[in-house]
Formats: sequence, C-alpha cells, structure tokens
Amino acid sequence: MTAAPVTRRVTAPRLRPDWGWQLRQGSAIVYVIWFAVAVPLAIAGLLLEPRWVGWMMLVWFLVLIGFTVGLRIADSRQRKAWGDVVEQMGWRLSVDRPELRERWPFPPFAADPEAEVFDVTSGRHRGREFATGRFRHKVGRRDLGFDFLDLQVDRPLPPLQLLPAALAPVAAASLLPIKLTVDGLPGRYCLFNGREDHAEAVLHPRAVEALAQVPAFGFSCEGRRFVAILPAYRDAATALAQLDAACDLLDLMPEQIWREGEQWAATHQP
Repeated sequence: MTAAPVTRRVTAPRLRPDWGWQLRQGSAIVYVIWFAVAVPLAIAGLLLEPRWVGWMMLVWFLVLIGFTVGLRIADSRQRKAWGDVVEQMGWRLSVDRPELRERWPFPPFAADPEAEVFDVTSGRHRGREFATGRFRHKVGRRDLGFDFLDLQVDRPLPPLQLLPAALAPVAAASLLPIKLTVDGLPGRYCLFNGREDHAEAVLHPRAVEALAQVPAFGFSCEGRRFVAILPAYRDAATALAQLDAACDLLDLMPEQIWREGEQWAATHQP
C-alpha cells in the first residue's frame, strides 16, 4: 500500500531550526522574549497612562499563553497526520530506541553521551530500511535537537558531514566549518567533516535538482552509515518529501564516492 502522492515542493520552516526547537520545547528563551517585550511595554505604559499598565501586562501574558497553546495544537495535528502516514505505509512507531545512538559514532551524534533518541518510526521505503525520529542533545548549556533519518546503504561511504548553514547551530558539529556555495541550492552549506572534493562530487547537478525541491537538510555519513539531519517539527508532507529526496541522494551517489568509501573502510577495519 502506498500513501497519496506528495508534492515535492513544500514550504521551508519560517524560523531557524535552533530557535524553533527552543520555542517548541517551551525553554527559557520563551520567557526571555516575553520579558524583552513586557519591560518596554511597562515603561511605555507608566509614561503614557499608568493605570493601563496592569491590563497591558495581562494582555501580553494571554498572548504568551495563546502562543503556547497554539504550538501544542499544531504539534498534536502533526503527530496525528504522521501517525496516519505510518499506519497507511505499514511502518512501525517506537517511543524510545536508545540503541540507535550506537550506530553513529561520529558527530554530531557522538558529541553528547547523554543524548536521547525518541519518537522513532522504522520501516522500508523504496527498497531501503530506514529509521527516522528525533535526536535531543546538549550544545554547550542549551538543550537542542533535530530530526534524523537513518537510511540503509549497501556499500561503505567515506566520512562526510555536510549541513546547510541554518542547521549548523542546532547540530553544532564543529566550530571551524568550510563554507560552500552550491549552485542551484539556496543559502550556504557548511562542510564539517570530510573532503571538499567529496562534497562537490556528491552535490552534482542531478542531486542538486532533487534536493532543491525540498526544504534544506544535511547529512553525516561514515562507512555503512548514512544519516540525514533535518529540522524538527516538520509536517507529514515535508517529512515524506525529504525521505524521497534523501533516497534520491543515495541513488544518485557517484561511483567515485562508493569506491572512496570502500578504500576508506579497508584502512579503518576494527
């Protein structure tokens, strides 16, 4: 059974992934924003009409509550829509899959030993086994996270980590990336691990054409592991479109990269 056709061109997230994660989690940044607006409102009210200050603060507090409730409703709708897709496709949902972390001994997954993997969906798509879910870790003093998509690969790949610049803060893979401009893709990409010529070979024109149709995402690979790194809290249509785009990226992987991966694996056997 297959899902209804999904339009590949979908809307990109409006917020930076790290800000979106903080807001959705109800972290301290929400209250910082509230106070950043509330203090000037209070000062303006005291200067213009002191008796209205209390009402202004109440209205602004209700705005915060409405915003939080709106996010919870949106999250509930996203979960229901994704649950419908999972049921239709015959995939499986798991609350917790901590063993998945052991599959990725490379950044950004190996940076925080207390990182969590949860809300995992697993199944088979276009002939590949996959697992997708949410990854939560600590970056400095901030709790951040992103969605991941682990795709089956039959041959090893060389170490490579390539992310759009917008995803760099939430993944925090490195402080010294190499910035790349890829013709046909909006914005800058950052190479955090691996060789620049490998990144250029992977992002050849046909791969770029497939990736340009969906909101930007990155990936980390090493040996027989390929993990796409995506902004969290995507709708079902976006998640499906990016799943197809990631499969396209692997299907279009140049033979040169597979050979480089096999050479790398031959010299890095445990």
